[in-house]
Amino acid sequence: MKLFYLFFFLSLSLFGASVDSRLYEGNDRDAYYEEIKKQINKSLKDNSKNDATIKEEMLQLSRVKDASSKKIEVQEYDLKKFNANSIDIKEYYRAISYMATLQNKQSVNAEFISDLQSKLLFLKKKIEDITEDEKVKLLSLQLQFAYYKLQQKNIDLRISLSQEEIIKIREALLSSFTKLNCDASLKIEEEISLIQSSILDKEQEIISKELQKEKALIEESSILDKIDASLALLKSEYQELLRMNIVLNMMKSLCFLKDKNNTQFYKITSDTQDIIDAIFDASEKKLFLKEIDAIKKISKDAIGHTNLLFGATIEEAKEASLKIKEFILSPLFIFNERAISIFSLFKAILYVVIGFLLGVLYKRWMLRVTKRFKDMSMMSIRLMSNIGYYLIILVFLIISIGSLGIDMTSLSLIAGALSIGIGFGLQTVVSNLIAGIILMFERTIRIGDIVEISDVLTGTVTDMRIRSTTVKTFDNIDIVVPNSSFIQNNVINLTLEDRIRRMHIPFSVAYGSEISEVKSAVLDALNKSELFFIRDDEDKKTDIRMTLMNSSSVDLELIVWVNRDIKQKNISIHSDFLILIYDALRANNINIPFPQLDIYVKEMLDEKKRENKICKI
Repeated sequence: MKLFYLFFFLSLSLFGASVDSRLYEGNDRDAYYEEIKKQINKSLKDNSKNDATIKEEMLQLSRVKDASSKKIEVQEYDLKKFNANSIDIKEYYRAISYMATLQNKQSVNAEFISDLQSKLLFLKKKIEDITEDEKVKLLSLQLQFAYYKLQQKNIDLRISLSQEEIIKIREALLSSFTKLNCDASLKIEEEISLIQSSILDKEQEIISKELQKEKALIEESSILDKIDASLALLKSEYQELLRMNIVLNMMKSLCFLKDKNNTQFYKITSDTQDIIDAIFDASEKKLFLKEIDAIKKISKDAIGHTNLLFGATIEEAKEASLKIKEFILSPLFIFNERAISIFSLFKAILYVVIGFLLGVLYKRWMLRVTKRFKDMSMMSIRLMSNIGYYLIILVFLIISIGSLGIDMTSLSLIAGALSIGIGFGLQTVVSNLIAGIILMFERTIRIGDIVEISDVLTGTVTDMRIRSTTVKTFDNIDIVVPNSSFIQNNVINLTLEDRIRRMHIPFSVAYGSEISEVKSAVLDALNKSELFFIRDDEDKKTDIRMTLMNSSSVDLELIVWVNRDIKQKNISIHSDFLILIYDALRANNINIPFPQLDIYVKEMLDEKKRENKICKI
């Protein structure tokens, strides 16, 4: 059977394929690409594949080679200007803007990686589940997977280089913050005032044009196109004024920061974020928000959290919550081409904990409910509670794995491999587990039963678990017995269907004793005693029988019926009956025999003397 399972799982692996990692890993990729090109050309000559498939393979191979040879670089920002004694506010802002641009590209690249992960997962599954009819497309799928994998590596490298450049710029900004020249701050304020005035005028013009457009729509006027063009121009100019206002506000915020005017710094930062919300272009809006975020980080690093604490606003709290959210949702690692985040891990662990808690609560609820039904056996209660407990944990474990986005089909392959190991190495454990399930459903062994497993192991079943059963001997010793022992061996259950049992108490009397007197003496003493046995049942009468006429004694046995119910106290045992028989025999002067041996010696002394005399002669 084990060999059958091994052959079965090995045969399953022949129907799928694995991802060819040589296409995107190792140093000999170029030579491998040439081998693949030769294979494609050979397929073209042999006509083993159609032209469309070969054309697609050549295209995919070209893409893979380009991605493999692509040189990843990030343009470095000229930081020499930061070596001067005084740094212009505009130059300082340009460095911040470039750093924010790199951060924005990192976010875009992270989204690309997420998209690539989905494509890689799809292609990997398609390669592993490919059928015999689709084997002709296998090389194309392998090349597609390699292309996306190489692009993923290139993007990771670009993100890494960008991060290094961001760190350099940030360090330069922090080290030169005290050199910031804010002499032009008054001019910046004047420009801000003019721009804000222009923004208000543009808003009025836009409202006026929209009213004209509404009127033209109602009247179906021919000047509608001219109004639309004029309105589009006004909105473009309005957006440009907003951009200029945002840039000037950020420069002004840097001057407030240099002067340690924390309240004004957070106020202008909050106003700037409100202006950013009015930007139409989503990419521009995202870039400006990155610049605001960069300025806030500079404020914390340059001045310190303690000094900025009293100037913090609700916006700062929102920013902190967004950062926490981003950290929690950002991927920690990739498993089976799926991104696993702190949130997904926490959610999966939470599902498992909830499952265990619900399982424990279910057990307690079952114990409370079943107390109302006194006719239910302890075994039935334990069976129902254990089955429900393990089912609840299993369901929540499946939900937990599903919440991580892990494909259950991949786990089935792992389970197949484990089953081979279980079949060879964990036979005893598995047999005990299966035996425990059989015992729970079959109920041939129950809690409270008196069992006899061997001549030296007799006791009461006190607990039954999925792997083992606890038997408490009459010496109050708990023995843990593997469940397979109850399935594979002969087990005597003294209380399976009926707790009434017949006991055979052997005893002996001397030859010459009247058997009728012996029976009368023992039965009279038994009826007058306080021993617990069945007395008034015609089918279960107490009796004394002769079993053997032995060499030194007449062997008899007392046959008596007892109830072995463990709930009944003072149960009469074998010793009690023997003591009663002994006392009854002594009281009636009936001899209790012991082993005797008679030796007969013949007189041969004279004959021996005569022989001695003859020997002397």
